[in-house]
This record gives sequence, structure tokens and C-alpha cells, in this order.
Amino acid sequence: MYTNTTQAEIIMNKKENGMKMIVVDPRVTPMATLADIHLQLLPGTDGALALGMANIIVNEGWYDKELVQQYFHGFEEYKEYIKEFTPEKVEEVTAVPKELLIEAARMYSNTKPAAFMPSAAPVVHHTNGLQNYRAALLLIGLTGNFDVKGGNVVKEDSWVSSASGFRTRFLEYITPRPISEMKSRIGQEEFPVWMDLTYEAQAVHLPKQILSKKPYPITHLLSFGLNYRMWPGSTNMLNALKELDFFVNTDIFFTDTCRYADIVLPVCTSVERSEFKTYNNGYVIYTQPAIEPLFNSKPDSEIIFELAKRIDIDDDLMKEGYEANIDWVLEPTGMTVEELKKHPLGMMAPQDPLIFKEYEKKGFKTPTGKIECSSEVLRKYQESHDYDPLPTYRPPRSSASADPGLAKEYPFIINTGSRLPMFIHTRTFRLPWTKSLRPDPAADINREDAEALSIEQDDMIRIITPKGSIQVKANISDMVLKGVVSIIHGYKEADVNTIIDPYYTDPISGFPGFKAFLGKIEKVGKLDE
Repeated sequence: MYTNTTQAEIIMNKKENGMKMIVVDPRVTPMATLADIHLQLLPGTDGALALGMANIIVNEGWYDKELVQQYFHGFEEYKEYIKEFTPEKVEEVTAVPKELLIEAARMYSNTKPAAFMPSAAPVVHHTNGLQNYRAALLLIGLTGNFDVKGGNVVKEDSWVSSASGFRTRFLEYITPRPISEMKSRIGQEEFPVWMDLTYEAQAVHLPKQILSKKPYPITHLLSFGLNYRMWPGSTNMLNALKELDFFVNTDIFFTDTCRYADIVLPVCTSVERSEFKTYNNGYVIYTQPAIEPLFNSKPDSEIIFELAKRIDIDDDLMKEGYEANIDWVLEPTGMTVEELKKHPLGMMAPQDPLIFKEYEKKGFKTPTGKIECSSEVLRKYQESHDYDPLPTYRPPRSSASADPGLAKEYPFIINTGSRLPMFIHTRTFRLPWTKSLRPDPAADINREDAEALSIEQDDMIRIITPKGSIQVKANISDMVLKGVVSIIHGYKEADVNTIIDPYYTDPISGFPGFKAFLGKIEKVGKLDE
């Protein structure tokens, strides 16, 4: 809700018009307070919750039998596996009352159509994130809500992770030559499924490759707005940057990362440059700068295209500049930058016709052409990487279930990555008036936990993990479950990422486990003593 206010308005309007809503969140967020059902689960247990819902839906016969029969691969194997996720077992694992679980399964499966609204980070930022998400996404097909009006419709990205309803040459643009012709990407051996399914390297693995020099050394780095504090075990990433022979960074501000760069190229803000932007509703705009770039700053794009000319890159289009490249990407739409400039407030792009149930003609983009309960991509690496083809639930690697010995010393689940309403990611974090609303780093702790440890509001507490500790204020809150501590990232004086293992990642996706790791809290006092 904080980071997508336009989407929040749509949801609230639909809610007022009778839409039912289920929210799955470990915290009592503003969106959760609007929900008909709030499934407040322990961080990292989303997979068990989804498998439990599937268990109920299948047992009660609430699933789309025709779709399952024709288009599901590995359903019988999956059906057998979910039997162990009874409402009682799921309550034990997730802390969600079984009655709420059953009610949610009934509401989601029997409301037609129903939509599943995913989010970019919360579920996948766990060491079991990919399988958890698979378990949750299978519910869409199981209930017959895939590629139907009002359900979940798949659209290709039009531009930079925005599925705006029209086809461009974006994918062709970011992959100008076959990946097989390129040097192996960072994380290639460790995360082969990621490599099979995406065109990207795995940036979380970057420090490990720099430090190990395997499978090949990385000695020079050009980055745009790189922030080493965003890596788990962020000091490990900083140490990797120090190992480079040559490091160039660009940024609007002279950040902590810039202090370690050999060259810093200042970039201008969004009010000093033009930019092509698209939105999921089909709205597009080519923004116009309000002022000329100040000082010696330039747009990131200008730096990129100027470098392409200077190093004489083997790509003629790259030498033509930003607007020519945008025109090339937009060619299938008939739109051009010149046309967009005539609409300074933006315009609705011509939309491709929306065709539902395309899978009936084209199948699914999977090895079997079906919805894969049992993934053949994962099966390829079952022996070499211990990947399970089923969406199996394994608890977070740092959890009481996975490591009871560790949990005796570090009994709390530390959860990070949530946002505060006055900050748009980190873009307004440095503004004095927004920072003044919470000037000091703080952690939300449950009222019962605070009483047990004799902690009062604004007491200084120390959060400790096997990797280190940070000191923050205590914010006693009913938003978090007992046994969970939630902390906002971004405060460099209490950088929570420094106390996470640098290689605490999902073994399949490589994503960091920011959302659930074990720690303990100690009262320090009103002041740092």
C-alpha cells in the first residue's frame, strides 16, 4: 500500500464495491486491516500455508477438475504430497488458526473469478522462497483462475518489468545475442535454474565471485547506483568492492558506496532528464525535464550511450543514443519518441487485444506444455543440486524447525525489508522532514515479548545474530507476532544487513533470506551505555 498508492486506491475502491479480500502477511499492515481474512503467519512459512489451502481445496472437491485433468503435470504426485499439510499441521507450522485457513480456502476457491496478487519481494526473500511461491502460485491454476477475466492474466513485459498491454522489442533489446555466445553469467553454476529461466546474472552472488575469482576473476566493475548495503552480509560486499582493480559507480548522491569507487560519475535526477515510462494500465509517457542538469551531472542513459561510442562497442544502435534506442524498442507499437513528446502529460498506448485461455491453443511455456506441479526444469538438477520437482516446504535455513540448537540461543525470528509510509524505497530517506518522522532506527517487538524482557517504549535494545549485532530503539507494537522482531532497513547507523550471513540465500533462485533469520534481543537501556 505504501509503495504503490495508485494500486492501493484501486483495491480500496473495489473493496467498497463488495470485493472480498484475503491478506497473507506476518504483520498487521493497513492493507491487512481492510481484509475480510488476515492470515498472519510466521515469516517464511508461506509454502506450508499454500500447501494447506491446496489440501483443503482438493479434499473438498473445490478445484477445477477439468483444468487439472487436461493441463496439470504431476498432479497425482502433488496430491499425495499435500496430504500431510492438514489444517492442524499448518496451524502448528504457520501459527495461522486452522479455522481461518479453512475459511480462506473456501472463500478463494468458491469465489469466481478470484485474483491472486503477488508482490515482488516478500515471499521470495526467504531461503525457501522459490518453492514457497510455487506452492502459492499453483493455487491459481488449481482453482481455475488462470488466464480468465477477473483472474490472473499473463502479459509480457512491455518495458522494464511493466506489463502494459502492448508488445515491444524489449526482450530482443536486452538480449541482442544468444546467451550461449556470452561468457558464463555470475552464479551460473550455483543457480542453474535461475539461468535457465531468466536473462540475468545473479547479482547476490557477485561478492562471492569477486572474492573467490571463480569461475573467472572479476577485476573491473561499472555500476549504476550500486549500494553495497543492499547485500546480505553487506560488509562482505564492501570487502569485495575493495578487491577490485577498478570500480566506477554512478549516483545522485555521494553515497557510502561511492566513497570506495575510483571514479564517481554524478547523475541527474528525474526532473533534469527525459525518460520513457510505462504503467500496467497501458499509460505511457516520455517525461520532459523541468530544468537542465545541474553541475556536471548527466542522465544515466547518456553516460551509457556515450561510453558505447568511446569504447566503440560492436552495436551500431547503442551508438545512436537514448531516443533512437527507445524508437527501436517501440517499433511494433507504431509509437515513436517524437509522437510521445506531443503528449507531455502522457497518453494511453494502443493495446493488444486481450485473449483469455490462450493455453488451450498454445499450451504453457513449460517443458511439458502444462502447469507443472512437478517441475521438469527442477528435475534436471535434482541430483546435482538437490532440487525437488515438487513445491516442497522446507523451513527457513535459520529457524527453530531447521536448527533447533541455534534457536535455543537465538529464539527470535528477525524480519526485515518492510517499508515506512514516508519513504519511497530509499528515495526520500535523506530528506530531513521525512527522516524526522522516525529519525532513529527502531525495531517492532511484540508487547508480550517486551514485557517478558522488561523492555519499554524507546528503550535501546541490541539485536544479535551469530554474525554480529546492531543497536536500535524498541517500538512496542501489536503489528508483529510474538517471537518476531521486525526492523526497517536503510539506517546505516544500524544496518541490519550486516548481521545476516552473506550467503544466506535461496539455493534455487539465489535471492537473499532477508525476511526470516534467527536472533536474540537484549535490553541496553534508555541510552547506549
